[in-house]
Amino acid sequence: MPRFHRRPEFQAGANVPMMTMSRDRLALEIRMAGESLAALPTIDAYNTLSKMLASLPRAGLRPDLLAPGTVLMNSICDRYEQSGAITVECEEAAGLRQVVANIDAALHRIPLQRFNRAVAEVEAFFAVADPSTNQ
Repeated sequence: MPRFHRRPEFQAGANVPMMTMSRDRLALEIRMAGESLAALPTIDAYNTLSKMLASLPRAGLRPDLLAPGTVLMNSICDRYEQSGAITVECEEAAGLRQVVANIDAALHRIPLQRFNRAVAEVEAFFAVADPSTNQ
């Protein structure tokens, strides 16, 4: 080893970019969650998509990309509270598809470790808030 050669130092706060395979897998998961809610609306499909949408701003995705999705999810939730059934109108399904496409186009900007940390935080929050798991 040369006399003045230094080993590369580990940078704890460095942003690791999301690789193509990770980005494609995540985009597919988000698209499938949106399509499952649009095609066959259930509480599980709603919760899955809401967890995904909750983790993205914590990971650093721009809030203006998620605002239309938040409005749509809130209207679906309000209708559920009134009628007791999850329903998605045709316009809402088209809006969800557009929001998912916008998220898909912006996923490459999210650092991988920030996304993983955000998913873990949201999962921990839902696990604590879910009364069925606190037995």
